[in-house]
Amino acid sequence: MAVTLTIDLEDPTERYDANGRYVAMTRRILDLCDAQQRKATFFVVGCVSKSAPRLIEDIAAKGHEIAYHSHAHVPLTEEDPARFRRESKTDKDRLEQLSGKPVIGFRAPRFSLTPQSIWAVDALGELGFRYSSSIMPTRVSLFGFPGTSRTPFKWPNGLIELPLPVTALGNVYVPYLGGIYLYALPFWVTRCGITKADPEEILWTYTHPYDFDRDEKFTLMPHTPAWVSAVLWLSRHVAEKKITKILSLGGAPVLAEQIKTIKLPYTYS
Repeated sequence: MAVTLTIDLEDPTERYDANGRYVAMTRRILDLCDAQQRKATFFVVGCVSKSAPRLIEDIAAKGHEIAYHSHAHVPLTEEDPARFRRESKTDKDRLEQLSGKPVIGFRAPRFSLTPQSIWAVDALGELGFRYSSSIMPTRVSLFGFPGTSRTPFKWPNGLIELPLPVTALGNVYVPYLGGIYLYALPFWVTRCGITKADPEEILWTYTHPYDFDRDEKFTLMPHTPAWVSAVLWLSRHVAEKKITKILSLGGAPVLAEQIKTIKLPYTYS
């Protein structure tokens, strides 16, 4: 099965400097996409639209999809619903002005759409989003939404959910196509997960600009356990290689294109 490349465009330092390292690393990812002749979905934190508007314009000009990744990468479980609605509307409007296209996709920081933050589904629908890529259909981290479908489904308000791809390791379902999971697991797990995936799944790998930054000195990431910061920093030596290997297995359209053709036999209630 083909895999869509998605990027969570954020600055782990939370400074969002106009010429921060996240900008240079994003351009490195754009170069990789050009070399692989691939289009990607970029889930952009709202702060980036203020600090690096030219970067957003360049991403869109290359034919990639611009989607939304919250205002300042605050997990939904820690958000104030009224503030979320207000900031998201402003950010969505700005991203649409910069890209020249509707922004219809949303990804929750840290896949934090959980039973405790289910209020966000209605908020996203009210704001005009058509799909979300925000749940982890298992419980292997601080966040997770066990019991939901691993294939795309609709929420009652019509919002389409594209769950984080997971695969079985023994009796546990684990993510395998992105982030710390992809970098820590041997690649045969990734290959097997793709092979065993349900034909109705939409497979996507996700990465971050900082994953490609092999030259940055180690620093603790804000709001992140020290051991996770260390593993992610060490993973930078394999991230680009693993992402490239996944892309070599076959490309899929950006997520906005994929939702036009998927079958949705299940509605979460």
